[in-house]
Amino acid sequence: MRFAATVLACLGVGAASGALGDPPASPPATAPPATTRSSATQTPAPAKPAVDPEEKRLIAQGYRAKMRHGEKVFCRTEPELGSRLGGKEICGTVADLKAQQASTREEIQRQQRTMTPPGK
Repeated sequence: MRFAATVLACLGVGAASGALGDPPASPPATAPPATTRSSATQTPAPAKPAVDPEEKRLIAQGYRAKMRHGEKVFCRTEPELGSRLGGKEICGTVADLKAQQASTREEIQRQQRTMTPPGK
């Protein structure tokens, strides 16, 4: 019963906040005439640098990009087991971290293949 009352209260607050919002802005009475320019006179928008999908994946895994000795590395802090103080920072280039993850994956698969089922 308490849960249902909480849900109903949240729904009521959500509906009331939408009703009490600012009224929509009225459109201007007259629209200014549209001017056309040739594409040659317009300045192109600055292009965003393309983000490598591997870099995007590392950032999603909790890594932060840093520059060390002029090289872009990705770092994350892993807590030490049994310690409440900080942890150790693991850094590497995209290729290093990709190779490390591949070797870890291969090791896990090898361990699973050689594992004997319980009871034998």
